[in-house]
Amino acid sequence: MEKVLVLNGSFCEIPIIDVCHKLGYYVVTTGNMPELIGHKYADEYIPADYSNYECILDLVKKNDIKHILSCANDFGSITASYVDECMNWHHHDTFDNSKLLHHKDLFKHYIQGKGYPTPYSIVFNNKNRALGFTKTAEYPIIVKANDLTGGKGILKASSEEEAIIAIDNAFQKSRSKHILIEPFIEGDQQTFVTFLHNQEVVATSSCDSFSYVNPYLIQTETLPAKDINDIKDSLISIIEEIAKDLNLADGIFAFQYIRNGKDFQIIEMMRRPFGNQFLQLVEQNSGFPWHLAQVIAETGGNWNDFDFRGKGEETYCGHYGVMAEKNGLLQSWSVPSDIQQRITKSFIMKQPGEFINDYMNERVAFLHFAYNDYNEMTEAVKEYRNRIEVIIKEEK
Repeated sequence: MEKVLVLNGSFCEIPIIDVCHKLGYYVVTTGNMPELIGHKYADEYIPADYSNYECILDLVKKNDIKHILSCANDFGSITASYVDECMNWHHHDTFDNSKLLHHKDLFKHYIQGKGYPTPYSIVFNNKNRALGFTKTAEYPIIVKANDLTGGKGILKASSEEEAIIAIDNAFQKSRSKHILIEPFIEGDQQTFVTFLHNQEVVATSSCDSFSYVNPYLIQTETLPAKDINDIKDSLISIIEEIAKDLNLADGIFAFQYIRNGKDFQIIEMMRRPFGNQFLQLVEQNSGFPWHLAQVIAETGGNWNDFDFRGKGEETYCGHYGVMAEKNGLLQSWSVPSDIQQRITKSFIMKQPGEFINDYMNERVAFLHFAYNDYNEMTEAVKEYRNRIEVIIKEEK
């Protein structure tokens, strides 16, 4: 039985582990958080920092690992490419391409050079120079740490004073000590998800993204995105051009963008599975077996019997992150019965009696939901924040 290494073992990686088992692999997970629930689903857990390239390469060699799978994190995707290249497996993007796509400064420089629609970014690796820029900037701006996900290290600034705070925050949180500053643009945030096979898009899905408690952390998403067909062909064209230009491997390719009508501005991209078990929702929405396809791609599996047409009925679905709006002791949380009827899966992250220490980023629970009608779903989800009750007792 061949061994496959899954980088990390949070609840996000459980579907990947399950697919690996169905394909007959012996699953090893890693990461420096042994308490994560996903490790319990693996055959073996070996502690290591999955963002440490050399450490993971050594783990692979010493444990006769035959394949490596990226997790729901950019660091994991880059490490997987590094190990794949060192082992001459050729099932992931090259190490250079993985860094180009997942480091914001390199990615924005690349797509700006290609002329694709994106806010113009200025990159700083010197804090004093970045602070100097605040005196001449046209506000509002948005400041981003170069190498983080989940909204970490990102702040909007509408004045020089706010920009100074945002720059300090981004430099403090960035591992590489690189930051980006770009114009803040108004619009709706959407994500367009594709699967590449032989550098062509063979499956798609999309969603609208909403941030309530934390404006830089997506709290809920509804699939499919509103009026996606108006821009779908343009997005596919850009993705396939990039895939051919960089000679990308089979796998997921997703854009996050800000949309105003038929115009869109690309702000982020991903070449990896997503958090919140989001790919399960993408499978429900599109009928395409995304997890299976991703595992086949990253292990160099056989595509001969794979059905690219997908199976299953398309549905309107999404997820909602239950969040508190202040720190303190979680006393209780509740979901109204009519919403509960729409919940298809739930992941409880905090129990009553536990503390919320970082309400801007911590979730009490993740809820997956499904509806039979798109308009019914979008109208109902607008009220989730008001109707799902979270009771917090503040610390004295």
